[in-house]
Amino acid sequence: MTSILDQYEKASKQAGTTVFINALLENERPMFAKQRVGYTPQYPVHHMCAQSGRIVLVLVNNTLLRIDTQLPDNINELDLNKYLSTGYKIQRLFVDPTGFHILVSAMHKDRERDTEDNNAEFIYVHATSTKPRQISKTRGNFITAVGWCISNTSQTTGPILLGTSKGFVYETEINQSGSEVYWRQVFDIGKGTATMITGLEYFRLRPAGEGQSVYGILVTTMTKLYQFQGNIANRLDERPLLQSIFHAYLNTKEKFIEIPSEFSVSRLRLCFDKDQPTQVAWMSGNGVLLAQLSDKEGVLSPQHRMIPYPLPDSPTEPIEMGKKRGHHKFPLEVALTPFHLAMVFYDRLRIVCTVNQQLVYEDTYDQSFGDLRGLTCDGRNKKNHQGPILWSFADYALFKYVITDESRHIWQMYMEQKQFDMALQFCGNNNSQRSQVLLQQAHHLLSKHQYEKAAKLYAQTEASFEEVALKFMEIKQEDALQAFLLEKASRLKGDQRMQLSMLVLWLLELMLRKLGSLKDAGIKTDSPQYQSSWDTLNRFTEQRRIMDCIKSNLGAVYSLLSSHGLHDVLLHLAGKLKDSQRIMEQHLLDRNYKEALNVLMESSDPELLYSTCPVLLNEQPKETVDMLIYKAHKLELTRVTPLLFAALSDGDARLAKEIIRFVEHCAYELNCKDRSLHTLLFSLYIRYVPEKTLPYLNGQGEDVKTVPYDAQSALRLCLAADTRQLQACVLLYRIMGLYQPAVEMALKVDAALARQTADMPEENEELRKKLWLRIARHVVEKERDIQRAMAVLQQCNLLKIEDVLPFFPDFTTIDLFKDAISQSLQEYSHHLDTLKEEMEEATKAADALRHEIQAFRHKSIVVQAGDHCHLCRSPLLTRSAYLFPCGHRFHGDCLLPRVLTTMSQMRRERVVDLQRELASLPNNNDADSVSLASSSLGLREQLLQDLDDILAADCILCGEAVIKLIDAPFTSEDDLEAFRGID
Repeated sequence: MTSILDQYEKASKQAGTTVFINALLENERPMFAKQRVGYTPQYPVHHMCAQSGRIVLVLVNNTLLRIDTQLPDNINELDLNKYLSTGYKIQRLFVDPTGFHILVSAMHKDRERDTEDNNAEFIYVHATSTKPRQISKTRGNFITAVGWCISNTSQTTGPILLGTSKGFVYETEINQSGSEVYWRQVFDIGKGTATMITGLEYFRLRPAGEGQSVYGILVTTMTKLYQFQGNIANRLDERPLLQSIFHAYLNTKEKFIEIPSEFSVSRLRLCFDKDQPTQVAWMSGNGVLLAQLSDKEGVLSPQHRMIPYPLPDSPTEPIEMGKKRGHHKFPLEVALTPFHLAMVFYDRLRIVCTVNQQLVYEDTYDQSFGDLRGLTCDGRNKKNHQGPILWSFADYALFKYVITDESRHIWQMYMEQKQFDMALQFCGNNNSQRSQVLLQQAHHLLSKHQYEKAAKLYAQTEASFEEVALKFMEIKQEDALQAFLLEKASRLKGDQRMQLSMLVLWLLELMLRKLGSLKDAGIKTDSPQYQSSWDTLNRFTEQRRIMDCIKSNLGAVYSLLSSHGLHDVLLHLAGKLKDSQRIMEQHLLDRNYKEALNVLMESSDPELLYSTCPVLLNEQPKETVDMLIYKAHKLELTRVTPLLFAALSDGDARLAKEIIRFVEHCAYELNCKDRSLHTLLFSLYIRYVPEKTLPYLNGQGEDVKTVPYDAQSALRLCLAADTRQLQACVLLYRIMGLYQPAVEMALKVDAALARQTADMPEENEELRKKLWLRIARHVVEKERDIQRAMAVLQQCNLLKIEDVLPFFPDFTTIDLFKDAISQSLQEYSHHLDTLKEEMEEATKAADALRHEIQAFRHKSIVVQAGDHCHLCRSPLLTRSAYLFPCGHRFHGDCLLPRVLTTMSQMRRERVVDLQRELASLPNNNDADSVSLASSSLGLREQLLQDLDDILAADCILCGEAVIKLIDAPFTSEDDLEAFRGID
């Protein structure tokens, strides 16, 4: 593969200098377009000036023509012979930048070569006036140059400078009527020696602060270009305005550029950009000097360029032709545009690019309109939106050259001259051009071994990514490759996620490799070299889009970091990502437990704590428990408890002590009632602090529903422990309601505890009696103490002497039980009397019930003909009816739906079944279906009887069903919905 450097060298050999000689690119308008003005003067044109869209011509007969390019057919002619002395001929024409103020300088035609003529005349003409006026104060001075006020917008000329053939500089101001507002000589360029001034300009350079600005003045003679500068207040109402600048040079040597020449040629021209001069051209006998106006110090930039005049078409020419042309080496006149210098000869116009000094345009004349006489440039025509306009004139014709986009190829010229910064300025928004310039600049820097600068530029071009990257890898310039990738990554668009991921991983690999190589070389981390690489990585990862990319490829990034073993970088990156999980993993791998605890303290992620707590408990038990206590109110203790169990698998007493501290904090300070937590606490007490077991159980109460621990698990732990936990076992048995084993266990500890336990099942006398019998038996059989056995009988009123007698041995004498037996017999006698009284009361109640039943059999209810149903209010006897003892009467078909609403679901289903069975039976008897007096009921009669029993069970208006509906609303939901629908 050809290297990039080889490709650059090959391209440099093939590329030539750009030359545009009236050439048109495809779909491109010509840069210089020539047009002949449709006007032919009657007399040869002697002078011409164009400013701000206005043209002023002077013909050889001293006729002044004024033309507005917006109204080309309206030509204003003014004969100046009336205002000039006899025999005078106009030698100079000056027009101000606005095109309104015109000055002409005249001399006797027999003395055109005599620049010392004291009888020269000077005339002012306003563009709209028909009355020129001679300036009397100029008598005796031939005005050869005028410096106009560029920023003037008033009706007067503003302060202007006049240069004479004797070297004097005057400052004056002429109003619209042609009168001098003031007149002052401000300088003598020749210091007493007659030196012709050929050019004069002044302008504002830059602000100077404190309400002042720096002004510059340029004055040219045949061989010198003078530069003057000074500060002037921004208020331009002081007159004379520029005298202070010249006075500063009365005792100071002037600054000038000198170009000696044997030819008397000198012209001074300015180039404007938005009404501000930017460039100066001084035409001398040896060529045209080009200089930029300075924006720092001085008037002109010290970097000058000399453009030689183009050579003639043939090295030799007839002597008469040379005389006709004046001299073949220099033109008649020059004009300056931002990027081109136009020169007019007697037979052609040539335009040279000021950037590369190449001839870019040439236009020849056929002499049909006479010889070319001059050239002027209207660079401040605001009505023209294309650019400056060149005007050339022959004896009998005017020619217009419209310049269109003259900067179109400037970027390429600067690029070929390796002035890349200037080239980029003229590329504008053309990405293709910018890419070409940057690519050439990158090639240039690469050839100069400035690899990193070249890499950044390559990233901004359309050069092949693979070729550039391989080139830097080939020459082992990883820093340059890194710079290239960084710049490339910064220019990727938001939707280029895949490309960004690749670049980010590659850049991380390069940065990590460099850090690793520095460490391997023994470079300390606090050294400037290491810190520089670290800062580069840090700045890279601080970018938001880079961090987003890293998050999307977190696994690959961590794998990359781990492969280089740069734990500090991994921790730093994880910290930026707020990846506490990864930070914890790395700290644990490095056995840096204190830092791990700090991470947990600062982290708000409980999952991180749950995953790392067992390891930290084993390594740093006290500090870890302190941290757990601090964060306990934010934790799910149900998830912490299994972790604590797991950490205690080794039975470390020191760790158990710290865990007890945490669990006690949760149980007592946070009032946590989690069953697993309390079970853990109880197991820890059993194993490590047995003296706290019983106080803990007593403190939690004896209600199995409210105790926070698992009683069964606690009991198993107590039973598995030594005999010191027997009392705790008794308490747990009691809590679980297992009183019999509780009493058995209590008898091994304390008889008083057993008696207390035996009295606890207060509602179950049978169980209490059984428990007390077990105590009595223990006293009789184990202690063999008859007195205490009798005391047990006195403590429990459920036990009788006959209950405990079987426990005594056969040889026991009855004297010991005489009192107890007597008391028992008395109790039996009292119990028999009580039973007898209860039997008599029951007999009386049965007799009363039989009498009431007998009386009810003979009771009857009378139904009147006018009685009506209490539900439908229609006569009762029209259909089968039900009569209740309370006096309420209902039709059977009215009663049924009302009763169904008060029944349970099961009884309603029963009624539906009865109705369905009745409907399925054949109806062979039209008689009344209700017959309560029949002794022999068929199936139909049985079903009707069952249905009657359900319907007539209770009155629906005053029975028990109505009482149950006391809290039911008076209006049903259906009625409410119907009522709302009416609204």
